[in-house]
Amino acid sequence: MNHALQLPRLEKTIPLSVVPSRLAAANAAVARFLIQAGAVREGDIPQAWDDALQVCERALDAWVKRELGALHCFRPYFSLAAVDEAGGYPSASCKEPVRYHKVDICWGECREQQWAVGDALEALERQQAGCGAAVLDVLREKSRFVYPLFTPDLACDVVSYVYWCGEENEEVALDMECGDNEDEREAMREEMVTRKKLDESFPAWVIATPRKRRLSRRALARLAQDASDPLARDIAADVLALATLRIEDEFRPDVDGEYIGFGAVLSWREDDLTVRIYDDLLQMAHQSEFCDRMGELEIAIDAPQAMRGWQSAMRVRFKTIRLLDRLIDRLSAGN
Repeated sequence: MNHALQLPRLEKTIPLSVVPSRLAAANAAVARFLIQAGAVREGDIPQAWDDALQVCERALDAWVKRELGALHCFRPYFSLAAVDEAGGYPSASCKEPVRYHKVDICWGECREQQWAVGDALEALERQQAGCGAAVLDVLREKSRFVYPLFTPDLACDVVSYVYWCGEENEEVALDMECGDNEDEREAMREEMVTRKKLDESFPAWVIATPRKRRLSRRALARLAQDASDPLARDIAADVLALATLRIEDEFRPDVDGEYIGFGAVLSWREDDLTVRIYDDLLQMAHQSEFCDRMGELEIAIDAPQAMRGWQSAMRVRFKTIRLLDRLIDRLSAGN
């Protein structure tokens, strides 16, 4: 008779890892802080858990998911870390008593993706002059302090300092690298992003500085109601809703070096010049200091009311993120 060997199993009440008591007590203080702030609900706490700090992180993630709902284009992350008075992160091997002084919260995009929006914007511009430009303006303006987007018009602005030494075209950069050697100049011109390539990649109303005047809110409202194309009506309605939101410049990260904390790359066509400019910007940024966060703040662990204030202030940002996400999904036809 064959007897199957039974592998030993731990009871569910036995923790899978052991947190030193000095660290567990400090982590419990963070949990108490979040409970007082109303950031942790009873349903967020599992029946069995090892570390109160991990429960706090999961509770923050659950709250964000409840507020945002399902998204099509974005994959935001929010992280919470407890730090001591010196700004350090105590470890399990620490022998001294642990006392947290504050919590650090930061957020950003897990993995930015490319979304081609040129066809939809050109169709809107044909239907109503200035509509495509208005959509780009609102996308860039309203995402700036909430969920920054790398848009085609931003790519046109970035070109100057990434390739052209801050000038309007590539001639000064060619002078510095090649001098009067025409063969070298032409070879370098062929490889780099030039004024001609930029002008050929986007409509004039995207590149123009200052760009074409945007539509008024009244014109957007008429388009949202009267446009013959249902998609154009939906896009105009989303843009109008975004334009009416008031977003304070809060929680901006402390930028040291190049900022690359973008939530998505809005290209004109699939893998077009926008993507190349973005990739080159990233490569340049990673050679020195850079910032890839969208927002951050510090909250004293004895100030749960400040945590409640942050959660309240984030609700308009969550609404903005939902609108941006839906608008990009519609402009890109979900591709």
